[in-house]
Formats: sequence, C-alpha cells, structure tokens
Amino acid sequence: MSLKPTMSIEKGAAKIIVPLDPESVRKIVNIIELMKGAEPIEEIGTNYMVVKVPRLARFMGHRRARLEYKLYETDETEILVAKGGVDSLILAIDVIDTGEGAHIVVSGGGAGGAAKIVDNIVRHMAEKLAERIASSSPVIELTPDDNKLAALTAILPSTATLAYYDSFTPVRNTVLEAAQRVIALLGPDDYFVEVTDYRGSYLLRLVIRGNRITGIYAEVGEEKAEGQRAITLAARPPEHRVRIKAWSLTGSAEMYLFEAEPIYVEENHRVYWVGGVAKPDYGGLMPNTYIVVSGYEALVVDPSGGPRFIRALRNIVQDLDNVRHIVVTAAEADVAVTLNELVEKASHATLHASSYWGSLLAPLLPNPGQVNLLPARPGSIRLGGGEISIIPSRVRGVATLSLYDPRSRILFAGESLGAVSPPGLWSIYVEELDEYIEMVKSYLEFSVGKNALREWLERVTSLDVSTIAPRHGPLLRGKEKVSKLLQALSKW
Repeated sequence: MSLKPTMSIEKGAAKIIVPLDPESVRKIVNIIELMKGAEPIEEIGTNYMVVKVPRLARFMGHRRARLEYKLYETDETEILVAKGGVDSLILAIDVIDTGEGAHIVVSGGGAGGAAKIVDNIVRHMAEKLAERIASSSPVIELTPDDNKLAALTAILPSTATLAYYDSFTPVRNTVLEAAQRVIALLGPDDYFVEVTDYRGSYLLRLVIRGNRITGIYAEVGEEKAEGQRAITLAARPPEHRVRIKAWSLTGSAEMYLFEAEPIYVEENHRVYWVGGVAKPDYGGLMPNTYIVVSGYEALVVDPSGGPRFIRALRNIVQDLDNVRHIVVTAAEADVAVTLNELVEKASHATLHASSYWGSLLAPLLPNPGQVNLLPARPGSIRLGGGEISIIPSRVRGVATLSLYDPRSRILFAGESLGAVSPPGLWSIYVEELDEYIEMVKSYLEFSVGKNALREWLERVTSLDVSTIAPRHGPLLRGKEKVSKLLQALSKW
C-alpha cells in the first residue's frame, strides 16, 4: 500500500491529494516554513519578507521589494496577505476533507511586480509540502529486539510527545497510517507509539526509527501478536475512532501540542483534559482546560491555547454549536486570548463567570450578551440530561468558583486549589501524594488564604469526589488520595 501523495500543478495553483485526515494535515501546514527557500524570496522575518520582483523591462533584471505580511486562519484555510508599495501578494492553503483523505490546494495571486513571482512560490510550496508528506511514508523493517520492546507492558510516562484523536476519515491500514501521522507531524526520529480505540478493544504498539517501523505488537479482541503476525492482525481499521500517542525515545522531539486526554469515559458522558500554553520544561503554573461532554452538549472549563485548542475541541465535539457552556474560573491572560475566538465560533454557548471576572470580560467579547454573571452562592448548570454544580469561592480576595460533576465525580477546583510544578517533572496525574500536598500548600499560601480555603473546604468535603481537577498542576485521582489531601488541608 502506498501512502505517498499525488500532486498536480497548474498556473497559479497546485493540488495535492494525501491519505491523511485534514486535522493531521493542518498541523503540518505552515505557510512561512513552506515559503522558505523559494527562489524569489530573499528573507522572511516575523512580519515582513523581502522578495525579488522583475522590473518592467526584462533586460533590467530584478528589484527588491519589502512586503509587510499578516497571517489569517479559518477552519479550512491558512492565508498570507503581504503588501508593500505597488506590490502585493496573497497565498492560500486550503485543506478539504473528501471522506477518503485530504485534498490540499495551494494557490496565490498578486499585484505589481509580485504578480510575476506567484507561480514560482506556489510551485515551491506545493513541492516542499508534498516532499515532507512523502518522506513520512513508512517502511517496515522489523527487528527481534524492537518487537520485544513494542510488547513490553511497562507503564509509560504520562508526558507523551504527541496525543490526538483521529478524525472519522476512513482508515485503510492502521499500522502504516498511524506511523505516517507521527513521522509527518514530528519529523523522522525514534518513537514509541501507542494506538488505541475509544472502547479499548484495539491496541497497537509501534517502535519507529526514522521512517522505519522496526517493532510491532498488537492486541485485537482476544488475539495478541508481535512481529509479522501483528502486522496482519493490526492492519485492519478499528471499529471506532482511535487515539495516537507517541513518546520520543531520544528526547529530541520537543513539540508541545494542545490535545485532549480522556480522564473519564462512559456511555453518553465523557470528560477530557487539555494542556495549556506553558511548557513543562520550565515548570511553574501549568494551566489545565477541561471539556465535559454529556449527550450532544459540551461544557468547556477555562479555555486556553488559541486556535490549537479550538482544533482539539473540534476533534471531540465535531460541531462547535454543541458547545453550550463556557465557564471561566479566572480570566488570566491565556484564557482571555482564547475566549474571543471560542465565543465567536461557539455562538450558541453561554459564558459563565463570577461577577468580577465576567464584568471584566464582557466589554472584550464580540457579543457581551453571551456572558452570564454568577452570584456568589451555590447553583447549577444544566448539561445534557444532568447538572453541573457551581461552588462559589474566593481567591486573592476576588470571587471565583469551582464546579462539580456528580456523574464523573470530578471536582473542577478552578483556582481554589492547585500546585506549582517543578521544572521538567510535569505529569497529568499526581504521582507522590505527600510531595503533592506540600506543593498545594505552597500554592495556597500565596493565593487563596486560610479563611477562603476553610469556606471552600466546607462546601466540597461532603461531595463524593474521586478526582480533583485543578486549574494549575496535576490532577489528583482516587477517592483515598482525595480524602487524604482534603484532611491535610483542613488541619493546616
């Protein structure tokens, strides 16, 4: 089976057909990176480019033109608009979902002397994009040692380099397509890859070195296999959408993506964690975003990450009209940046916030009428067939809130409880409870205050909580651990 793209180039436009889903392609597409190296382009800066354009008389050669550019992005299109004097340039990359893969259309136009260099730039961008996708096409060269590595059952670190949900695009060969997605998105390197479907009936582990699959292990139903037998067993597409996670074996892949990790899954009710804008290498206040899906309705808690978060959210809910509620526990910078785009795209959603944060946010939003100011008393938000409880609190003397989902028994603590993460030691879940308790105390010392903490504890200790999901720091999972933490804080 060939996974290499097909490409056709005509004047002013190029069309590339690839066997990847559009979400994967959009992560590869970067107009600025694809433009680099094009013959007419001499320099590309953060908001400008210098291009060589032909003079009116051909025998007079070329002149240099400096163009200021801006980038625009929609759900399916990335557009660059560059202007300078009499010259202007427009380049666009459209990624279209055909149901059998993705069609990428690279096109452009211009005015002045820049109109004469468009075809050259479009051709270069299309060829560079096709080369990158083609170079990610994997080959299978199994080795006994890597087959055994793939079959290991040791628990992997929670800090995966890449984690995302595949689209509903039909899959033809899961082994090859999963490997290609990893190589295309992260580049050739050594990876340990795990592919699972929603219901846990399909497990595939791959060892990828460069663009070679060197180890494979699979569990499908009751069957287990490694090596050549696993290729046959795992090649068939799973019945449900799949999740792909990859760990760099060399530690050299440092891409940090905004993708969803399921923290609670049952029929018609799911909860996801999404990482925020900080990098684990630096530690500090690592922000968390949560998505609760009940039936066909979704609630977002503290959105963060800009366009990348919107893509992760779309992978889960498909239609953003299904997002009915957005809850902001505190309007920090990372949340404020994302809100404008989210409330514009999720136009049916109501934005809930305390009176303090809501009054600050309303003038900044395209539709202030979407804001619901919550009073400082207990309440609830209807979601699907159930309710999410609102728990008022105070942080730094300012009214804020926590949420409780009785179905998943998750307490979304907001800023009322959290932890400062040490550099390089980030994980989604708490690993050492005693150490975590001290991290929480350090956080609370400079944020909540003991009186506000006491009030909050009185409201949450009677709840049946199995997971505490804070705004900052790792999640605490397990009723016994939750109980020990709350007891330790009540005696503090």
